[in-house]
Amino acid sequence: SEWFGSTLFEQVHPDDVDKLREQLSTSENSMTGRILDLKTGTVKKEGQQSSMRMCMGSRRSFICRMRCGSAPLDHISLNRLSSMRKRYRNGLGPSKEGEAQYSVVHCTGYIKAWPPAGMTIPDEDTEAGQTSKYCLVAIGRLQVTSSPVSMDMNGLSVPTEFLSRHNSDGIITFVDPRCINVIGYQPQDLLGKDILEFCHPEDQSHLRESFQQVVKLKGQVLSVMYRFRMKNREWMLIRTSSFTFQNPYSDEI
Repeated sequence: SEWFGSTLFEQVHPDDVDKLREQLSTSENSMTGRILDLKTGTVKKEGQQSSMRMCMGSRRSFICRMRCGSAPLDHISLNRLSSMRKRYRNGLGPSKEGEAQYSVVHCTGYIKAWPPAGMTIPDEDTEAGQTSKYCLVAIGRLQVTSSPVSMDMNGLSVPTEFLSRHNSDGIITFVDPRCINVIGYQPQDLLGKDILEFCHPEDQSHLRESFQQVVKLKGQVLSVMYRFRMKNREWMLIRTSSFTFQNPYSDEI
């Protein structure tokens, strides 16, 4: 309800308004920034790919800072999302009294026609000259910050875990910077690689079966232990807790 009657521009950090305006635009000339390729983990110039992008379902993927709400978290069911929000609420550092707090959010979605075919909007619901033919449908995920003031998920000063995201083939599409202190690799060393490449040969079949099983569990958390090859070529026994997320637009996992 805190968002009702306001624009999305009012909910993001002032320094991110221009970025958001670019992402909401359907004009090809406005697509001159840079985008994150989620499949390879690389940042590419967007001006050279804007036409292709519009033909691929007008997808959007961007990171911005969003204003934190005032709802008391103690009265919200502590599921995975609310727990992460509570832990990373101050991920951008302490704010001064009276200033708004912001969390880093990774938004993925697409631009679609609005209103849908066959649907009309009453005249009183639109302002003259202000009607839009498009809308943004997106999902926001809390992004783990790499700020020096942020703490590990266990509340320790030295990271003992990190987050990663994989596609349905097990290819790493995202990994947060804490992996540097845990396993020695830079994020770019892992992006685009199959997780099995770092798994001990004797544990690969077990990890592969677990990966296939978690896809079938549809959001349930599955934990598995296996030996992971660190940057120094030594083996570390790690526990991975994983779950799947299905994009409601593309059905991709």
